[in-house]
Amino acid sequence: MSTTMSPGNPKHFLLTTVHALGHIRPDAGVVSALVKTDPNLVFTVLLPELVVPAFTQELARWSVTDGGLARIRVIGTGKKSAKPDPSQLAQWLMELLHSQTKELRESYQSLIQRGSLTCMSTGTVFDYQHIVPPCAVFCDTATPNFAQYLKQTTPDVKLINIWTITAGSILRKDGKYEDGGLHGLDVRAQTIFDKGEDGGKTFDEVAHSICRDPCVGKLLPSPDGVKMYDYEAEPQGLRALLSTPMMMTSMQQATQFADASIAATTSVFEPKSSIVLQNWYEGELGKRIFNFGPLVVFSTAPFQAPSSDTRRLCEPVYDFLDSHPPKSVMLVSFGSMFFPTRAWQLEAVIKVLLETRTPFIMSRAPVMYQPLDPELEKTTEKSGLGLIVDFVPQREVLAHPSLGSFLSHGGNNSMFESIAAGVVNVFWPMIGDQPLHAAYMTQVVRVGEAAQPPARGGKVEGTPAAVAAEFKLILSEIKGEIGERKQKNLQAVRQQTLDALKEGGEVERDVRACLRFASGEA
Repeated sequence: MSTTMSPGNPKHFLLTTVHALGHIRPDAGVVSALVKTDPNLVFTVLLPELVVPAFTQELARWSVTDGGLARIRVIGTGKKSAKPDPSQLAQWLMELLHSQTKELRESYQSLIQRGSLTCMSTGTVFDYQHIVPPCAVFCDTATPNFAQYLKQTTPDVKLINIWTITAGSILRKDGKYEDGGLHGLDVRAQTIFDKGEDGGKTFDEVAHSICRDPCVGKLLPSPDGVKMYDYEAEPQGLRALLSTPMMMTSMQQATQFADASIAATTSVFEPKSSIVLQNWYEGELGKRIFNFGPLVVFSTAPFQAPSSDTRRLCEPVYDFLDSHPPKSVMLVSFGSMFFPTRAWQLEAVIKVLLETRTPFIMSRAPVMYQPLDPELEKTTEKSGLGLIVDFVPQREVLAHPSLGSFLSHGGNNSMFESIAAGVVNVFWPMIGDQPLHAAYMTQVVRVGEAAQPPARGGKVEGTPAAVAAEFKLILSEIKGEIGERKQKNLQAVRQQTLDALKEGGEVERDVRACLRFASGEA
């Protein structure tokens, strides 16, 4: 099968993204928002072959017209990759990224030479003879090894970095050192290395130690007043040495090679952090930043019922939801990648759910999933109170009237989806932006074994009895006056978020400004 386009398309953008669903979903939001805004825009999407169906499905959710979809060319590269062993996750990620970098470079050469590209997922051949080369490339922050090559090859092409996280998380990840960030990590590591103060460590090991040390119980800087100790930033100790080089090149993409960046937030959601980020990124680095809002919340309209295809694929899930009263079911889902590192902690939570007769649905989709005690799974199945499945259509489930609460890792997508659905979130953060979201959105932060006190007070212990007692308290609060107050607060945040997405709101203004910038019109 071959696809061509008539000559005369005046504008062509390229998006590069990665295999992770947590990135694919907001990246699809970027593409859809821009294509819906400009009827003359062609968008090529280069991504790993194994996630082409997921990206295409996300595009369908955005209500892009058939004409708009025809201007989006989703092209899978590379070969199929088996699901990795959780213990080898970091190694698998790095190998996948290195392989993708080579494939992106080859594909980009075909684009600028007006050749053709074949989607390795569908077999479709896309001809670029009559399409101008891209004038702007949107790079997900997790595809950083392509940025330097892009700027060396075509320096006049605009590079727009996509941060699929909030302003506070961006400051924590890539911001200035005095603001609690790691900006200049490579320079700091090189200085230690050059002075011979590395203690026999490699350059990557020195950089890794800067990321993790020292954790001495100091409060991390936060423009919006989030109280959080340094050791709370990595409650599960998941950051692997292999991920540090990728983090440094990601930082270089955003702060050195990029001409602009997109943030998945609004200034209303985190006003002070947004101002600090803008002052640094635009005022000091001389780049542009655009707030595209929560890119998974793609409409101000109420959530709709699932499609017939989704309903058919997940029939047991919907049968379970339909059989329970409103606001009674808890969804337990940790995204597509992460899962609690100590299975016994989650088992303690499940036992509390059964003991309190709280109906729940749990997803075992994450790459890092660890099997639970088979006897507990059997008990759960026999009770009729719990449903443990391989996949949950999270957004649709959150929208179901029976859904009352959500136990999640607190990733950006999950946080904003729960806000949009008006569902109270109980956070179990793992890494990255998740601990900050937990601290920002709640008064309770879950931390790992041998944990130290959270900055907001209280005592946290890493024992089965302590986990069970804490979770019982959380459930009782959700079902009582505290839960009612949290629900009221949540509705206010929800309305603010949706207001930013309305016609003429902050998100639409920034989408249009980004479009002009990427097109060379501003």
